[in-house]
Amino acid sequence: MNINTDYDVIIAGSGMGGMSAGAMLANAGYKVLILEKAHAPGGCSSSYFRKGYVFESGATTLIGFDENQPLWKLEKETGIHIPREEITPSMSVWLGGEQLTRYKDREQWIQECIRVFGNANGQRAFWEEALAVSDLVWKVSLKNPFFPPQKISEWAQLAINNNPLDVWVLKYAFQSVEDVMQKYGVDTPKFRRFVDEQLMITAQAKAHQTPFLFGAAGLTYTNYSNYYVPGGLLEMVNTIRAFIHEKRGALHTKEGVEMIDRDGEQFTVHTQNKRKEKFSYRSPIVISNIPVWNMSGITSGDVKEYFKSESKDFNDAWGAITLGIATTDTYPDDLPLHHQIHLEEGKTVPFTNSDSIFVSMSKREDTDRAKEGSRTLNISTHASPEFWYSLNGEYESAKQQVEEFVVKKLAEKLPGFADSEIDVIHTATPVTWENWVYRKKGRVGGIPQSMARSLLNWTPHETPFKGLYLVGDTTYPGQGIPGVTLSGINVYSRVIKNHQ
Repeated sequence: MNINTDYDVIIAGSGMGGMSAGAMLANAGYKVLILEKAHAPGGCSSSYFRKGYVFESGATTLIGFDENQPLWKLEKETGIHIPREEITPSMSVWLGGEQLTRYKDREQWIQECIRVFGNANGQRAFWEEALAVSDLVWKVSLKNPFFPPQKISEWAQLAINNNPLDVWVLKYAFQSVEDVMQKYGVDTPKFRRFVDEQLMITAQAKAHQTPFLFGAAGLTYTNYSNYYVPGGLLEMVNTIRAFIHEKRGALHTKEGVEMIDRDGEQFTVHTQNKRKEKFSYRSPIVISNIPVWNMSGITSGDVKEYFKSESKDFNDAWGAITLGIATTDTYPDDLPLHHQIHLEEGKTVPFTNSDSIFVSMSKREDTDRAKEGSRTLNISTHASPEFWYSLNGEYESAKQQVEEFVVKKLAEKLPGFADSEIDVIHTATPVTWENWVYRKKGRVGGIPQSMARSLLNWTPHETPFKGLYLVGDTTYPGQGIPGVTLSGINVYSRVIKNHQ
């Protein structure tokens, strides 16, 4: 067997966690190889082409470039500049017939909440607390790359790295968002519905399940700089890819990892490409950007048993139904690019338990994504993977019903959509997503937040097997482009510490 030993680090999967770790390591002098099974890099943070249009993998926003945030750190350390344009306001939320605008300016946002939800004193107190916690969480997260701590020395480092005056924030690891809402007297049905739906797209859980320590950042992300990448998120990934190439590294698409074998302090990674050709690579360092649920299927022996044990408590995770729609551009000039549309009370998207849909639109002037006079829309809603895998003969009919329902709701709720003509439409379910990004059962968005899971119970970046690391949304700190970028930075820090 011919084994390639040219690389210092092998990274399985090219999501933003793996790309961030790869860029940081390449910048530090490591020769990096990233292996991606799909035809395009980026995983859930990517774009795809369909009938002359460019769609995002899912409806999504992009933050993380402000000071003390992960993409700011990535650019600062490497010199990479990800092409982007700030958008403001970043988002509208449609509650019944009412539009709630998610302003970046903090005072303007608090006034908007007072207008919509009333209780001026309670709303101000709640949002000031959330913003203070969020600001501190971002700052502290970058200062503590060895979190959650796994060794005595890392516990000691926590004490050294952190200001004792910041310890007040830790109490919110044990208080839910619901608890804080009740403390400030803002837990009304209308505000609870708003908060629950915001948390579902940022934490994969609702107010009673989400610790305020995480929920604060999830609720306030629109109060930081939000960005749009011209041409689609794939351009962000390709910018990082080009940097890794400049540093002697490589990214192979259409070449998936089939098995990771451990041999002493070396790992052999076996792959297969789309032409069924097989390759093997050996390195002392392997970073897996593959979800923890998938890992037992590509490992053996005690490594396999470790991942079986590590993932057994995390089988309840969300999938997504996504639609890509290209339409004529009949939208108002002042319409934001992102929208969360709440369904009527008691209504859900067919064949899901989801009572909202999230919409991201291409910019009018972005003719790389849509021809002039047209726009692309990406729509996402939560769905149970297990349900969609059980449909069998009813699958296509259910998929069609969801598509028709979403189109009808967009016509009712999204200004300008009813006047547009649809040129392209396609719908993806969790089954599609597994075939697309190879995540087990099409689970996307990481592991839902839970009050029952302490900060120390997150799947760690460093495994018990020297040289094998994990990155991505099923490790700390979880989902979202900033979250997985932070996990990439943390893995980089562990590799530098352990292998220099």
